[in-house]
Amino acid sequence: MKKFLAMLFAVTLVVACGKGREAASHEDEGEDDEQPAATASATSAAPAAAPVVSADAATINGLVKFEGTPAPPPSLQMSADPFCQSQHGAPVADEEVVVGPAGELANVIVWIKNAPSAPPPQTAALLDQKGCQYIPHVQAIQVNQPLQIRNDDNTLHNVHAMPNVNSQFNEGQPVQGMVSTKKFDKPEPAPFKVKCDVHGWMKSYMIVLPHPYHGVSAMNGAYTIPNLPPGNYTIVAWHEKYGQQEQNITVAPKEQKQVNFTFKG
Repeated sequence: MKKFLAMLFAVTLVVACGKGREAASHEDEGEDDEQPAATASATSAAPAAAPVVSADAATINGLVKFEGTPAPPPSLQMSADPFCQSQHGAPVADEEVVVGPAGELANVIVWIKNAPSAPPPQTAALLDQKGCQYIPHVQAIQVNQPLQIRNDDNTLHNVHAMPNVNSQFNEGQPVQGMVSTKKFDKPEPAPFKVKCDVHGWMKSYMIVLPHPYHGVSAMNGAYTIPNLPPGNYTIVAWHEKYGQQEQNITVAPKEQKQVNFTFKG
């Protein structure tokens, strides 16, 4: 009888332990089921909203001109890097001053100084290194907008960005096809220089704004700033050699407003 009772007690312990392991297993499964949901919730950030375009939004168009006779642009001296020189069949003109036949001035950044802030676009801006030149030569981007910096050349470049408010960076790109993505988390009050310490002739300028109300004058001197809410503003035009100009403007609902700038040499 004692033997039978001992065996019965042992069987009871085994069953109880098995149930304990089964319960623990179910609890672990429950925790695993909850973990992916929590992770997905933490990483699924809502996409940045596009700026709301009012039905009353206005557009600013304008021309930027140069008054005077510009000096012929010097040629870039690329002989220090045979690869760079091999990418061009003819001398390459410096882009510091680009003036058209009727005085059209290119590469002028134009922006609204006191425009309302807006979420950054998801589309990345691009700063390319091609033929040992920065493309584009000047540009405006938004706070927290991705900036892709790409090396299209089969030679070493380094990107040395020199903002005044945001942190500077100096990053090498030794391999063709390399892409680095950067963001600036604060506005910059004025355009800043980006240069290549390997190739001294390479330079570009950019400004970081809290809104999308900006443009750059093209080869024909024209620029456009669309979707601007009506209001009173200060509009700024900046050129790397000839400095900065400002105008106070009033923009009416749905207005197509012409604002021109003239820089003197």
